[in-house]
Amino acid sequence: MKKFLTIMLGIVFMTVPVRAQDKNFNSRNALKAKEMVQKAVAFYQANGLDKTIAAVNDTKGQFVDGELYVFIHSFEGINLARGDGNLKRLGTNVLNSKDPDGKLFVQEMIKIAKQKGQGETSYGFKNEKTGKI
Repeated sequence: MKKFLTIMLGIVFMTVPVRAQDKNFNSRNALKAKEMVQKAVAFYQANGLDKTIAAVNDTKGQFVDGELYVFIHSFEGINLARGDGNLKRLGTNVLNSKDPDGKLFVQEMIKIAKQKGQGETSYGFKNEKTGKI
């Protein structure tokens, strides 16, 4: 499962995946993830969406820290930026993406962002490199 911290940004939201079942996962990683999202929000507020997207897509930039990275989706579910380097997903609509249990996790993230402005959720996600959930 992954936990996501989400902060609403008008037409977009940003998240940082955190592996909750990772052996190295701890409250320090959760804090680092939250700080990374806050840093991305501050960057967005200072520089606008276009520069934020470019910065998030930089896999060696300030929004990637080991396995932690920021990604940005529009409220319509369009993948705008992702720090994991999987650029083939940019511009795709992931609104109806389901985890292995059938959970519409992107819709849930958007709902949380719209209703609360921030929050977290968990879901299973297949690691494209290892094939593991």
